[in-house]
Amino acid sequence: MIAKKQLFRHRPHLGEIGDCHRTAIACLLDLDPQEVPHFGEMDWDFEQQRFRENGDFHRHVSDWLRTRGLATVDSVYSCTLEELLTHLGRVNPNAYYLLGGESRTGVNHTVIGCGGEIVWDPGIDNPGIIGPTKPDGLYWVTYLVPLSLMREAA
Repeated sequence: MIAKKQLFRHRPHLGEIGDCHRTAIACLLDLDPQEVPHFGEMDWDFEQQRFRENGDFHRHVSDWLRTRGLATVDSVYSCTLEELLTHLGRVNPNAYYLLGGESRTGVNHTVIGCGGEIVWDPGIDNPGIIGPTKPDGLYWVTYLVPLSLMREAA
């Protein structure tokens, strides 16, 4: 894993969509953020100033990872951040993952965790994770796995 900072803050009112998620993926894959598509921008509705309701964010991520022989395994959690990190530290102490939650800036954010701790915040100002994502109220944990471990869709 390499430590890189995102290139764009999430300031849609200025026409700028944050790219923490792609940057976190890039870090896990030892890539520069520019080498990973800006998934958030691809799914942002500039007219409505929000992500599209039936957007393709996850499909864009999956399609791109597939080209690299990878897939995602997502888990969602409804607990405190402390409980989540304690749990992950016990069950997967050496595994890197993406952690999605709400940042100090009040927007959903992605950081990198390993075991029971957050090991890298790709946010420009280190906004961290202070609570679950909005509006679902869940923490999202995403592991990158070899595509060969996934069953083909029917």
